[in-house]
Formats: sequence, structure tokens, C-alpha cells
Amino acid sequence: MMQTNGLNKNVVLMVMICFFTNMGGYMILPLFPLFIEQMKFSVFAMSVIFAIFYVGKVCGGVPTGILLRKSGGKSVGVTLLAMLVISMIGFAWTTNFWLLCVLRFIQGVIATGLTVFVRSTINEWSAEDNRGTYNGYISSSDGAGMVLGPVISGWMSIYFPLNVPFYFVAICSGLALLALIKINNNHFEQRSKETVIKEKDRKIKINEKLAFYSTVHFLEMSAFAVFLTYFALYATHVMGWSSFSTSAAFTVVGVSTFISAPFVGMISDRLQDRLMICMIGLSLIAVEVIMFLAFDQHWIVYIGMLMGGIGGACYLDSFFAHIADTVHPEQRSSFIGNVVSFSELGAIVSPIIAGMLVSSFSLYVAFYFNLAILFAAILIQFVMRYKLKKVEYTKPV
Repeated sequence: MMQTNGLNKNVVLMVMICFFTNMGGYMILPLFPLFIEQMKFSVFAMSVIFAIFYVGKVCGGVPTGILLRKSGGKSVGVTLLAMLVISMIGFAWTTNFWLLCVLRFIQGVIATGLTVFVRSTINEWSAEDNRGTYNGYISSSDGAGMVLGPVISGWMSIYFPLNVPFYFVAICSGLALLALIKINNNHFEQRSKETVIKEKDRKIKINEKLAFYSTVHFLEMSAFAVFLTYFALYATHVMGWSSFSTSAAFTVVGVSTFISAPFVGMISDRLQDRLMICMIGLSLIAVEVIMFLAFDQHWIVYIGMLMGGIGGACYLDSFFAHIADTVHPEQRSSFIGNVVSFSELGAIVSPIIAGMLVSSFSLYVAFYFNLAILFAAILIQFVMRYKLKKVEYTKPV
């Protein structure tokens, strides 16, 4: 492993990279529909530009994982961030439909690619006793971006044209690129040298692991996508909330994730039962959904959102750390790439299914569907945890 001082400094730089890129992504999210509408495109054209981003996300993980395994990492990260800077400037500058589609596809590839790059790198830099904590720092930076991004973009939209935030995101991405360049190349070439690789002890085939992790993350991303797609509609039309109250709910989730992620990562490291932490995390997200289905009082729903933010941190910290604990170092980056790419299909398919259910029944059904997805993910993890424990208990001493 790398020296502690150098590692801590590099982890801080990686957290900065995540913060700048995540903040940029969340800045664009609320303004994007208005920006496209301003160009006078048809509803169909706008839908295509929206959808092609998710196609890019599906396509981004696998090649990034393969390139990380072959090159060591830094060149991949630098390329992704440089492409992000160029694509944001291009998006702010052009009004051509086809070029916007190409740029949006590239942004989708970059979004997934950066997830694979950051999680793979953090897992290589950490050991089993601090991996959850380091993944917690990454999740925390995502929460910080979720809070600050919409605030900054909302403020900028009042005083500047709608394309100006895209230039600002390009600047943020450029700062992330500079942070990455500061990290020594040798740290990306060094692979984890842990003496104990659980994959060898547990005798679980790599394809079986890939199916397990991909299915669980597919379901989690599905639930998250349904929530993002329909909560604002539910809050407005069922609970009678204002747009400010709805935005505040998302802010609560972001602040909760930002504060809790490093701590739940530490708990994951201490307990060394990451699948249990994942299941607890998904259960807290389910409680969040149940609370706004059962109540419409703001303070109760906000408590639910607080729990959901903690739940998301529990899941993400332990999920990616558990992959690194149980997958051989040479396979980690490509493994994570496959898992993340496949899971992004859930963000495409599940909102469509939820939309069909809503059109046939009511908005409530979308969140019953959400709960079913979460409980399915918990059940799969419960079975896998039981299987892993059984192998550990029966292996020879």
C-alpha cells in the first residue's frame, strides 16, 4: 500500500474531483429542461436529447473499466475530465440538434466513466479496514454537490443567461482536472497488495458475483430513478407542496448524505459486515418512501428524507467497498465497470414501467413499485450474505 501521508493527500484530491464534477452535474439538472426549451425544440426532440444521456451512461462503464485495468488509471481520468470540459463548453455554445445529441451522449459516457474511475481508484488505494471510510468520503462529496449545485445554478439563472452555468461547470471540471494532474502517476500504477483475498476463500465464481452485484445495483438505481422522476409530481399533486418545499426535501437528502457518509463508512469498516450495512441502508430508503406515502406533514417527510440520505450513504459506501473486499485486484476496475453500466439500464427501464403503472392507476402505485424494487434488492443481499456466511463457517481451518 502507499504511504499514509501521500494517500491521505491523494484521497483529499480525489474528493475534490468528485465534488467539482458532482456539483456541476447537479447544477445542470434543474436548468436543463429550460435550456432546451429555450431553443424552441419540439417535445419529441427534447425527449431524445434527454434519453440519449442515459444511453451514454449505459455505454460508459464497461470500456472505462477495461481501460483502467490496462492503463492504471490516471490517463483515463484525465481524458474523461478533459472531455467533460469540452462537452460543457460545446453544449453552451451550439444550438444544433445533432451536435447536442452527440454532446449529451458523451456526457452520459463521462458520468458513468467517472463513477467507475473514482470508485475503482479509491478501492485500490485502501485496505479492508479503511475502505468503507474512504468510499464514505466519496459519497459525502456527492451529497455536497447535490446541495450546492442547484443553489448555485438557481442563483446564476436569475442574473445570467441559461447557458452561463454550463460554462461554470466547465470551469469546475477544469479545477477537477488540475487536481487529478497533481496526483503522482505512481499511485495509479500501484495495485492493492492485500494478503487475504476473500474470493479465494469463499470459492464463489466471478460470474456469480457479477450477476449478484449487477442485479442489486440495477434494482437500487431503478428505485432511485423512480423516486427522482415522480417525487416532485407526488409532492405537488398529492401532498399539495410548493416547489420550494419540494426542493428543500432534496436538500435534506443531500445534507444528510454529506454529513453521514464518512461515519457510516467507518461503521462498515468496524463491523466488517458490509452486506448487512447495505441492507440497513436500503431499509432506511424504504422507510423514507413509506413516510411520505403515509404522511404529508413537512417535518415528518423531512425526517424521512434525512433517513433516506443516511440509507443511501450506507448502501453506496458498503456496496463498492464490498466489491473491493471480495473481487481480485486485477479484476476490480472491469468488474465495477460492468456493474455500473448494467445498473444504468434500471434508470431507463424502471421509470418507464412506473409511468405505465401511473397512467393505469395512480401516482401512489409508482412508489409501491419503488418499495417492491427495494425489498427485492434486500432479499437478494440477504440470500447472498447467508451463502457467504455459510461458506465461511464450513471452510477448513
